[in-house]
Amino acid sequence: MDKSRLREQARRLVFAAPRLSEALLSGNFRSIFRGRGMDFEALREYGIDDDSLRIDWNATARFGKPYVKTYKEDRDLNLFIILDESASMDFGSDRSKHESAVLAASLLAYAASLEGLRVGLLCFGAAEKMEIMAPAAGEEHARVLLERLAAEKRATAKAENPGSALGSAINMTYLLLKRRSLVVIASDFMSSAWAEAMARLARRHDVMAMLVKDKLDSEAPQLGFSMHCADSESGISRFIVPRSMAYKRDRAHWYKNRHLERLVAFKAAKIPFLELDSQSDPLDKLIAFFSRRRLAR
Repeated sequence: MDKSRLREQARRLVFAAPRLSEALLSGNFRSIFRGRGMDFEALREYGIDDDSLRIDWNATARFGKPYVKTYKEDRDLNLFIILDESASMDFGSDRSKHESAVLAASLLAYAASLEGLRVGLLCFGAAEKMEIMAPAAGEEHARVLLERLAAEKRATAKAENPGSALGSAINMTYLLLKRRSLVVIASDFMSSAWAEAMARLARRHDVMAMLVKDKLDSEAPQLGFSMHCADSESGISRFIVPRSMAYKRDRAHWYKNRHLERLVAFKAAKIPFLELDSQSDPLDKLIAFFSRRRLAR
């Protein structure tokens, strides 16, 4: 998928997504993260139209009849997106992982802007290539942010040092955001040294991991010849034989271990995560994710 097509698809998904509006823009977007974007206001008796999941069982047991908590919305809530533009995100069997991340991030940014939330963005590749858009509200800011998400300019362009600066990007976000925010990290999380930074960020903000992956991360490509390949981030070269059973086994084993490390890091930081791939529709994935989160509260 070229950049012009990606930009066109991002606009189409954003402006023709009534299902997303229904799922996220009815007040549920904030209540999913209740306790960060919502401030406790009062207790009142349970009514017939109330959601039973909102019952405060401590108050119910104390007073002998059901009570629910009410919350006051924080109108100045921020959404901050951390977008991975490192070289490994260019990889993909259908669309690239970067393209999947851009489409999902565009949908979230648009949904948040319609709610009046301030939206910010940090794009990163290598450590010396970070680009930051401070959180702001308004239609014009949302348009500029969406254009940046789908832009040809990349944070990895001609980076002096290869690799991914995910840990540095998370630490930068921790320093930048002075008030509680919803932070979405869109990355393949293929680099190292980010788990501790993410856990620290999650203690101050609501953090959601958008884990972008592709089937070829774990499966060997169906090629009948051998080749020299270079790692897209480290530059390390290796001779591989894709049809070899040993190579297929080693690749699957490596990915299984790496994926387990990521899941352990998410669980340790107590953050929810959404898995995206190049074959799925990010709109459907986002709606299902937020619907599950809402029902779990």
